[in-house]
Amino acid sequence: MKKKYIEFLKKNGFLLFLFICVCVVAAGTIYIATKDFRAVDKPKLDDLIILDDSLEKPGDIAEVNPDEVKNEDSGEDNENKVVEATTDETNNDLSKEDPAEDVTDNPEDVVPADNLDDLEFVDDEDEDDEEDVEIVTEKSTQGILPIEGEILTDFTTDTLIYSKTLEEWRSHRGIDIKASEGTKVKAPLDGTIKEVYEDELWGIVIIIDHGGGLETKLANLGTKEMVKPGVKVSKGDYISTIGKSADIEMALEPHLHYEVIKNGKMIDPRSISR
Repeated sequence: MKKKYIEFLKKNGFLLFLFICVCVVAAGTIYIATKDFRAVDKPKLDDLIILDDSLEKPGDIAEVNPDEVKNEDSGEDNENKVVEATTDETNNDLSKEDPAEDVTDNPEDVVPADNLDDLEFVDDEDEDDEEDVEIVTEKSTQGILPIEGEILTDFTTDTLIYSKTLEEWRSHRGIDIKASEGTKVKAPLDGTIKEVYEDELWGIVIIIDHGGGLETKLANLGTKEMVKPGVKVSKGDYISTIGKSADIEMALEPHLHYEVIKNGKMIDPRSISR
């Protein structure tokens, strides 16, 4: 029998030892884990306060132990602390469990359920339609002729016109309007005076910027003293007079040479005039 025990220990001794160690560790862990609970649950006799019934009877005088008063005060403080901590934990739990209560900080923003019928709902499609509507006010480009008179020379692009002054056939990128020398010349559109200068071929020239890439050029004028660069003019304002300063058209009768430039391209002046 003894040999069987020895053989059993040789074969299973390590496993038996390991099992004993596991039991010891488990027992120690359970002891340590339950130690704190035993310490908390163990009543502390020192913290108990025994009140004498005689103190509740009016008229009786009892001696008060200062140490007991301190213990009583500390007990009340501990109870207050426990209550405050419990209240804070309860509030935190409630705020986590019911997040819908904190929907708005302003109680006036909350609409009672009884007043839901009074609410006015806006259709998203109507808002999109309103956003797509754009009011565009386009500045009028309908101007007037700077002077009224007979057209001596028309605007041409693909045909040639004979020049009496140069005695040759050439294109004419403006119109020549007949008028007596000294006749006042009007601004064809609202705009700003861009240039006032005297050219060797076209004489006294005024260029007006009307915005939007539109400019007008008036040449063969009699004076450049009525307006200055940078001056704003309105349609119909007088800006100069008819002269005879353009040497390139000196063989013609007194007239106004009138050009219109749209985005750098010459166009027929009558296309913007009524």
